[in-house]
Amino acid sequence: MKKYKVGFLLILVFFSNPVKSNAAVNWDGAQVVKDQTGKMTFTKDVKVYKKNANGTYSSMIVKQNNYFRVYNIEKYDNKTFYWMSSGYRVQATDLVVFKEVPFEIRSSLYKNPGYIVINRQGTTAYFEDKYPMINLVYGQHLFTEYVSESYSTVVSFNKGKLNYYYSSHEGNPVDGNIDGTDIRIVETTKRDIGFYALTDDTQMLIGPINGARAEERYEQSIFGEIDHTKPLFIIPKGSAIKSLGIELNGYLYVQSIAGRGYIPAKLLKPVQNQGKRYIRYGFVAKSFDGSQDIELKRFHEASLFTENNETALIQVNGKMYTVPKNVLATKIPNESPTITTSFLPNETLRKLAYKDGKEIRVYNKTTNNRFEAGNTYFIKYDETDQAFYYEIDGVNYTFEKPIKEGSKVTRAEDTSKDEGYVRAIHYTFTTPAGPFNNVVETSFDNYFAPGYGLIAKYGQHLISF
Repeated sequence: MKKYKVGFLLILVFFSNPVKSNAAVNWDGAQVVKDQTGKMTFTKDVKVYKKNANGTYSSMIVKQNNYFRVYNIEKYDNKTFYWMSSGYRVQATDLVVFKEVPFEIRSSLYKNPGYIVINRQGTTAYFEDKYPMINLVYGQHLFTEYVSESYSTVVSFNKGKLNYYYSSHEGNPVDGNIDGTDIRIVETTKRDIGFYALTDDTQMLIGPINGARAEERYEQSIFGEIDHTKPLFIIPKGSAIKSLGIELNGYLYVQSIAGRGYIPAKLLKPVQNQGKRYIRYGFVAKSFDGSQDIELKRFHEASLFTENNETALIQVNGKMYTVPKNVLATKIPNESPTITTSFLPNETLRKLAYKDGKEIRVYNKTTNNRFEAGNTYFIKYDETDQAFYYEIDGVNYTFEKPIKEGSKVTRAEDTSKDEGYVRAIHYTFTTPAGPFNNVVETSFDNYFAPGYGLIAKYGQHLISF
C-alpha cells in the first residue's frame, strides 16, 4: 500500500513530471504541440465542416492520408468527435484513422498540467486494461497528488498512459489506467489563498469545466428540516468564497460554506472590510473550513467583509467566520431581557406534539405540571426561588435563576452531568408550532420557551400545542 505524508488540508502539491522543456517534441514522425491530443488521417478524400459564429457553415476537402492534428475530443451519446484546427469537427467513422499522442508526451508540454475528465459519459480507470477499478465523472479534476482527511490520490504515468491511484483512509487502495482521450490537459496557475465575494448568482461545480455537475446545497434549519423552497445548486451573489490556491481552465478551486468545488474566476472579487458590526445575541460563529468555531456574545464587536441575503463573513480577532446575517447590527443592540415570568406550563396548555425525524409524539397533560406520551415518555416541570427544573424523557435541565444570558444551565442524564449556560434570549422566535417570546437558547443547542418548555433541539421540535 502506498503511503503519503498528510499535510495541511488546503495544500495541493503541484504537479511534477519527468519531462518539462521548451524544446520541440517529436512523435510518430511529426512535432507535437501544446493542447494536441492526437493526429488524424483519412482513408479517402472527405469533406469536413465547421459552424461559423453567424450560424452558417464552412467546408473543405481533406485529402486521403494527409495528416491533421487533433486538439480536442468530444464524447457523448456513444459518439466521438475530433476537433481539428480552425474549428473543423469530424465524427469518428471507418474513414477516420486516429492515433493518440502518448499521455506522458502531452503532459510534458505543460509547466503545471491539470487533468480534467472530458468524456460526458464519464470514464473509468482500468487495471491492466481489463478490470474497471475507479469510475470518474465528466468534469472531474484529477489532482496529481492530494491528501485530505478522508482520502488521497496520485496521478502517474505507466508506459505512456495516465495512471490514477485512489485510497480512502479506510484502506483498500485501487489504481488503474485511464483512456487519455477522455482527459483534457490544461495549465494550472497558482493563486493566493484568500477570501472572495461572488459578483453574481452562480453554481459551484464539481469540476473546472462548463457543464460539470453542480454541487448540491441543502439549507437545513435548526429544526433539522431541509428548506426545499431554496434552489439547491445556486450560491447567491455576495456569498463568501475562499480560494484554495489554484486556477485552471478559467475556474478557481474554492471552499464555500456548502463545501468545495469550482467557480469561474471572473465572478470573484477580493473582499473588503465594510466596517464594524455588533453581535445582536449569543451565537456560535463557524470557521470557514469547519475546524475552529468561536462563541460570540451580545455586544461582541466584529468586522463585516461580505454578505448575501442569509449569511455574512466576519472577522473576529484576525480570523474569518460565517454567521447568519440577522445576527449582526450596525448599532449596539438592546440589553438582553431577563426571564421574570414563570417557566411552568400555563393552565390552558393541554398537549404538546413533537416531531422527531418522521415520528410524531404527542404528550397529553396528566397533572398540572406533567405530560405523558404512553408509559415511557413524559415531560415534567418544577420551580423554586433558586431554579427552574425541566425533564423530558429522562433528561433533566436545571436553569439557575435569574435566567439571563450567561446564567448557568445543567443537563443530567443517567450518571452523566454537563454544565452549560444560556447562550441567548430571543425576544421573538418563530417555529413550525408558531411564534414564541423570550425564548432561551442554551449552549446545548436547544431552545426553551416560558410556559411551554422545550420547543426545539437538533432533530426534534414542537409542531403543535
